[in-house]
Amino acid sequence: MTAEMRDLINQLMGSNRAEEEGRKLIPYNHPSVCRAFLLGCCPHEILADTRLESFVACNKVHESAHKADYENAQKEKDHYYDIDVFEKLEEAVRIVDKEIERTKEKLKRDCESEIDQAEIAKAQKIGELGEKIGTTIVKMEALGNEGKVEEAMELSKTIEEYKRKKRDLENDVRTVLNTPQIRLRVCDMCSAQLSIMEHETRLADHYGGKMHVGMESIHRRDRYREDNSDYRDKYRDRMKDRDRDRRRRYIDPHSFFFINSIIFLFYFL
Repeated sequence: MTAEMRDLINQLMGSNRAEEEGRKLIPYNHPSVCRAFLLGCCPHEILADTRLESFVACNKVHESAHKADYENAQKEKDHYYDIDVFEKLEEAVRIVDKEIERTKEKLKRDCESEIDQAEIAKAQKIGELGEKIGTTIVKMEALGNEGKVEEAMELSKTIEEYKRKKRDLENDVRTVLNTPQIRLRVCDMCSAQLSIMEHETRLADHYGGKMHVGMESIHRRDRYREDNSDYRDKYRDRMKDRDRDRRRRYIDPHSFFFINSIIFLFYFL
């Protein structure tokens, strides 16, 4: 049985499957279990086997059997795990944004001493056009796969126009482009360093690749709360409910113990 098949069975059967295999699992709601993993959006899983994997390391338990246990329990009561997940997604975005800025600053320092700023601006424009070409190719291929031929053809014309503008700029700054540093730009989504002279198929591979698409997915999930006013209001209410529920679970047992201790001291001392 393949690892993928085993994970699928674990997700369907939950901890019962683990017990059949002789494994003893901690409960799905244990603090050491990754809640983002339970909801299918842990950044470490999304960016696994990419350069960013180490930036969003997760030291919590990722066990596929827990997903079934959580989904069944969620039907009985709200666990508010989506709140914790949004906090984790925000942290991942902050970490990668910081890496993007760090890489940009390094490239900027390397270029400033050698290249005229106007030429740098032109080279950056070439990079932006390359990005548009790559992302538009990905969209065009997706439309083609969906059978939307006319829409795909329209995007094909757009791509050709981007290519023409890019060629014109490249001819304008041909000498400057021989400088290695100026040929690099930083992807604003995933921090990858791209050559502005890269062929469009290589650019499309990047923009359709796991690291870039993974960061797009993280950004999209993170923005959902802010872009959706109805959910934003519910989110605030759910945070209050979650915090109240946590206080109740934390305070009540201790308060009960404290009150009984006072009664004991009053009567017996």
